[in-house]
Amino acid sequence: MPLARTLLDFDFAMESISTSRQTNRIFPPSRARTVSTLALPKVLLCDLDGTLIDTMPILADLATEVMVSMYGVPKVLARELYLTTCGLPFIAQLEDIFPGDARNQTASDIFESGKPARCNAARMPADTRAALIDLQRRGVRIAVSSNNGRENVETFASTADFAFDLVMGYGNGLSKGRPHVQMVERAFGVGRGEMLFIGDSLVVQRFSELLGLFENQAAAAVASY
Repeated sequence: MPLARTLLDFDFAMESISTSRQTNRIFPPSRARTVSTLALPKVLLCDLDGTLIDTMPILADLATEVMVSMYGVPKVLARELYLTTCGLPFIAQLEDIFPGDARNQTASDIFESGKPARCNAARMPADTRAALIDLQRRGVRIAVSSNNGRENVETFASTADFAFDLVMGYGNGLSKGRPHVQMVERAFGVGRGEMLFIGDSLVVQRFSELLGLFENQAAAAVASY
């Protein structure tokens, strides 16, 4: 499902149209369409890789190369392990996959240093940008919340041709989840029930449920690609 389509449905209009069968040539009065609308969140937190920009295949390739060369795991398994744990900082993924392995920090450094050359050319699609602009015009604050490195996230934002209200990456004590949510609380004076997180991994849903973000997060916000 394209992200732009998900965002453009962000007024949460849920329509149900009932139809009635003809019985004995008697036609019941036509029933009006009913629309139930839920309030927009005050802040939309957007994941970056795989959500705002289509970089997950690139990162999966890079992570696979690193794990094959550093740990000697089969290529297919390495890619599956990366995708299964994505949403976390890469160093945390490695600690989950290879607990306590002395090679983890070096592997993480290689991965992080390889990102800019491969990903800095990625741009947000025009329809996604248009959807964000529409939401922003309707009063929704738009924030980037990513576990990509802070410098990488800021580089993306500076070339996105869109004025994000807040840009947050990984580093200096910040990470996706509680630290970013607390930063949003401080920046905008909103409660967690007024925020919504949209992303492409199950980590996003777990964060949202644990932190008590927007009441309809699980049903309406986690995009599946």
